Amino acid sequence: TGGGGRGKGKGGGRRKKGRAEELMVPDATFTSYYGRQVVKATPWEADIPFYLFAGGLAGGSSLLGAGADLSGRPHLRRNARITAVLALSASGLALVHDLGRPERFYNMLRVFKPTSPMSVGTWILTAYAPGAVVAGAAEVARLLDVERFLPGRLRFLTTLLDWAARPGGLAAAMIAPGVASYTAVLLTDTS
Repeated sequence: TGGGGRGKGKGGGRRKKGRAEELMVPDATFTSYYGRQVVKATPWEADIPFYLFAGGLAGGSSLLGAGADLSGRPHLRRNARITAVLALSASGLALVHDLGRPERFYNMLRVFKPTSPMSVGTWILTAYAPGAVVAGAAEVARLLDVERFLPGRLRFLTTLLDWAARPGGLAAAMIAPGVASYTAVLLTDTS
């Protein structure tokens, strides 16, 4: 009844000694319609996967930075905001490199087309970047203690940057989920 041990009872999994297993169905050979590939090869080079990764890293870092800011974790906030700006910069460079010329990025900003994931993504990045850059610049300015290098008349710039850091970081965090996830829509639309 139980058959708890290996090889005992019905369907134990072991072959009986001396008997060879006979295949009832031959090995399948795959052929497609008129010999064409079923899935097209991607036209992308390494910059697009890097662009996708860096955009997700930027969005996630902005969310993490906002959470650290609101919960009083200045070290984590600083690292997350700086990572967001670096990842955003790398993502933008990879995108412009793939497009071939920077003008193509600007051309996408001429029209907002809700049915185009690339158009929506361009506008999401454009809305996200200012807040992330202000928050990251404030962290870099604090880290390098830029205020001591500025003449007396320009020291108000660091105060202004410090004042704008939290709203910029929170604004970037509100758009960050779109930055981190719109590439999934882009991939499904182009595959």
